Amino acid sequence: MKFPGIPENEEERLKSLYMIDLLDVRDEERFERLTRIGQKLFQVPIAVINLLDRDRQWALACQGLSGREMSRDISFCAHAILQQGPLIVSDARQDERFHDNPLVTGEPYIRFYVGYPVHLPDGAVVGTLCLVNSEPRDFTPEDIATLKDLAFIVEDEFQVINMAMTDSLTAIPNRRGFYRSGEKRFKEYQQQNKPFSILYFDLDKFKPINDMWGHAEGDEVLKVFAAQLRQLTGAKDITGRLGGDEFAVLLASGNDAAAFQTRLRDSLNGWNQRSGKPYNINYSYGVINSDDGDFSSLLEMIKESDSVMYSEKRRKKT
Repeated sequence: MKFPGIPENEEERLKSLYMIDLLDVRDEERFERLTRIGQKLFQVPIAVINLLDRDRQWALACQGLSGREMSRDISFCAHAILQQGPLIVSDARQDERFHDNPLVTGEPYIRFYVGYPVHLPDGAVVGTLCLVNSEPRDFTPEDIATLKDLAFIVEDEFQVINMAMTDSLTAIPNRRGFYRSGEKRFKEYQQQNKPFSILYFDLDKFKPINDMWGHAEGDEVLKVFAAQLRQLTGAKDITGRLGGDEFAVLLASGNDAAAFQTRLRDSLNGWNQRSGKPYNINYSYGVINSDDGDFSSLLEMIKESDSVMYSEKRRKKT
């Protein structure tokens, strides 16, 4: 058995996957419907939309399988995401990559497999739409064209979700997207007793930039600051624009808030020195760690970090 390779942009790929927040989601009818269509259209017992996490494969929607998760090491789809077009295996028993794979030698006894890579709106490949049969089978050019169309519909659904959860100006999660992903992460870390931090940011003297140099320049400031945050966050961290010139970051377990703040300050100071702009981008911030209190929700932590941030902003004005 040949283990699948890792995409060159794996960390960026994972960051995009985590941002859309579809891992561990099940019974999403818009995707289940597409797998039912694929199953009937191609007359196969198994049709799945799979997402590839760091070490596992998650079935976002599936027909013909009872389980939702498996190791990435044995995943056919982990091979498929390395290709531009479909991965077609007519008879897995005759393929050196898969002949002794446990999915071939045991349930579901894969013989035929085809997986078409599916991408998020930013171009990151996150998984496949795949078909499986326990009997060998050929796949014609017409079949490939039809599967491609179905895969593109999957990508259209990703686009709809992305538009609802992403700030169109800065391309990071909006308030709705931040709270959707963040609340889920909040509960996960609370249950696992893992520490995490919330950082709340408000840009200093942002209104004068808009007033003196115009809203286009103000928009550029927001995009630069959002890009700085995203560049410095890890795959499991969550960044969001909560409105206007206010941003928040949920730093996952193991990411030190003080170290993050130091990197952000140094990076932004470097940008200010190089930009040639008649202004600097500065900010006030508040930090709350999960062990600073008994918080019942992410919203409660955000409100507390917001209060800390405004205390700092008031101190700057005195």
